[in-house]
Amino acid sequence: MSKIRFDHVEVLLIDPDSIYRQAIFNMLRSLGIRKIQQGTTLQEIRQAFLISNPDLIISDANLSDGDFCQFVNGLRHHNVGSNPFMPILALTADPTGELVKKIINSGSDDLLTKPLSQKQLVDRINTLIQSRKPFVVTSDYIGPTRRKSSDRENTIPLMEVPNTLREKVTGQKPNDEVQQAIDDAILEVNLQKIERYGVQIVYLADHIVPALLENRLDNEVRGYISRLNFVAEDTARRMTGTKYNHVSDLCK
Repeated sequence: MSKIRFDHVEVLLIDPDSIYRQAIFNMLRSLGIRKIQQGTTLQEIRQAFLISNPDLIISDANLSDGDFCQFVNGLRHHNVGSNPFMPILALTADPTGELVKKIINSGSDDLLTKPLSQKQLVDRINTLIQSRKPFVVTSDYIGPTRRKSSDRENTIPLMEVPNTLREKVTGQKPNDEVQQAIDDAILEVNLQKIERYGVQIVYLADHIVPALLENRLDNEVRGYISRLNFVAEDTARRMTGTKYNHVSDLCK
């Protein structure tokens, strides 16, 4: 890592435990990172996004004022900020099976268990820079692929997404090129998401229509209808600026 520079990297470090937060802060400083914004709550994460997009988020997964995993999911789905591809490291001192699964399904890049050593943190950051996992887009997930190639559906392609952390430490691309790459990747995600939604709309309709013809409106059917409403609304949102824009009124 001696050939790269961290002086332009912006890190958002969130942890309610001041001792752990200070320890990680010192680790980041020893790497040469100087732009480190600290906080303790999810609200502070949201406030930070009103000012700028960080190049790396390091946050405890257990925050007192909200669901961090839900926030990450919203970020990956481009409901928060302008860069849904920023690297995210989640932290926890209590890695229960339920929490680990939730973090994985949120779209976070990785999970670190506290207490962690400087070598562990440096290794994970180095991995994000040099060999970050490609993203996969499904009907309900956007984020780094979790499956081996042999376990993944061949119909779902992998995406090499923009990595502002890598670009900042290498300085290989000017900011305008990085932003254009982000915009292009967002468009590609939207197209893939629309295609996945198309399959899901057919599935939902095949379950809703027969039930309504039978005058059956139980909780299962209500769940299908609720999901269809969400899928239709999100599909219309993602159609803006794509080749499918002309059918967005049908979704509405």
